[in-house]
Parts: sequence; C-alpha cells; structure tokens
Amino acid sequence: MTEPKKSIYQRGGEWGVPFGLYLGCAATASIFADWFAPLSIVFFILMVGSPLVVYYFQRRKFIEDDGFTEYAGLWMLGIMLFLLGTVLASFIAYLVMQYIRPGFIYEQAQAAIEAYSKMPQMRDSEMLHVLQRMVDEKLLPTPIEMVFNVFWFVTFFGSLMSALTALIARRPLRRQPRL
Repeated sequence: MTEPKKSIYQRGGEWGVPFGLYLGCAATASIFADWFAPLSIVFFILMVGSPLVVYYFQRRKFIEDDGFTEYAGLWMLGIMLFLLGTVLASFIAYLVMQYIRPGFIYEQAQAAIEAYSKMPQMRDSEMLHVLQRMVDEKLLPTPIEMVFNVFWFVTFFGSLMSALTALIARRPLRRQPRL
C-alpha cells in the first residue's frame, strides 16, 4: 500500500527544520566572519545557495505529486520553508549574539566608526557623529531587536524569492516512454 502524500504544510514543516539549520549556519558565519575571514566566504556561498535549496525542495514536492502541484502550492511551500527556517535561524542567531558573543552589535558599530573616521570625506559627517552618539548612549538595537528585524526581512525576501523559484520548479516532467 502506498503512503498518502503529505500536504504542502507538512512538507514545509519537515523541510523547514534543515533549511533553518542551513540559515542558522549562515547567520553564525556572518556573526563570526570578522574574527575568522574565511567565514565571510562561507556566508556568501550559503546565501547564494539558498535559492537553490528552496528550488530543490519545491522541485522535490512537484515530482512527488507527479507534476500536479500548482504554482501557488509551490510558492506556499517556499514561504513555509522561509517562515519556519527563519524562526529557527533567528533563534540560533539570538543565542549566539546574546550568550556567545554579546558585544557583537557594539563591536560592529565601533568598527564602522573607526573605518569612517579614517576617510577624509567622512570625518565630520553627521552620520559618523550620530553613530558615535548611539554607541556612547547605548542606543543600538539589542540582539532580540536585531533578530526580529532580520526575521521580517528574510521572511519577506524569501517569499518573493520563492515566487521565482516556484516558476522554475514547475518545469514539465520528462515522461519515460512506455515499452
């Protein structure tokens, strides 16, 4: 007896966990890239590869349904992947920024201030003064605020990207000729 096919939402839930770990690795690589430069390449590769991962899962569902999955269903699968994946990745990023590297946000702001201070055209800029004041008065976002902002951005961007990958994932299946 064949196993009943799983719905878009069930597949989104199942496949969202490994996708979330994938995005969590990317987030962690970006957080530690200033300490170990090759992690910036890892981050770049993971971000460029994310549309391919989403396409893989959408195509897999399309083939599983024998080519009968509608475009809207594949798009919804991509949205579910990004929604669940970003929740998991956000949790990982929060843990890293809150407990493993708690000064990350201020370190990055300080590095930006130092870099801009060395540029002659930026030395007296209002942006540099505002950023310095934000650091001095501790007005930069907390890790949870940063995570929520990134969560909404990635989820929105992922839903748009899923629309494109769903179009590609729906290419017709090659039927094997019957003998």
